[in-house]
Amino acid sequence: MTSMIKRIVGRWSASGIVEKADEDVYEYGLELILFSVVNLAAILATAAFFGKLAQSAALLIAIIPLQAYGGGYHAKTHMRCFLIMYIGWWAAMLALPRISPAAATAVAIASLPVVFLLAPVPHVNVEMSVGHRLKLRRFARIAASCIALLSVALIWLAPGISSVGIALSAGLGIAALSMLAAHCSNVFKAKGPA
Repeated sequence: MTSMIKRIVGRWSASGIVEKADEDVYEYGLELILFSVVNLAAILATAAFFGKLAQSAALLIAIIPLQAYGGGYHAKTHMRCFLIMYIGWWAAMLALPRISPAAATAVAIASLPVVFLLAPVPHVNVEMSVGHRLKLRRFARIAASCIALLSVALIWLAPGISSVGIALSAGLGIAALSMLAAHCSNVFKAKGPA
């Protein structure tokens, strides 16, 4: 896939569509887009095969915007990201039937303070202005609040689709844990070896 992306961007550069100096940026962006599409397609295809499409969509609807705007753990390679996401999806799908409505509600409520306090978790490769950071924080807080409210409402008010509410709650919990892991990693790196 990497060699295919290099050829595509090389053709864009030869055609004058992109600058030669910017090829690395376009290669990285195209690789990120392709891996994201492959990752989502693999999860959704597997979900459809096993009849878990609604729960999987709810899980992804909770995780993706919170990870994008609130930060969190980032794998070092796209392949690791794919494996973590795919294995994590399997773990979530196996766990969801065992999560009680009360536990899912507790997860949704407990996740909110984590998102409110930590989002957006800084990343060493991403510099951002104070204004941009505040916009991301506001979006992450609004998204987390809406996801929590919707999940609790679906769990308790819509018994026929409470599994979708539980999946939303699980996604919110996973995103909060990802933020907490990234924050702890940042603190550990800042302190250095003991």
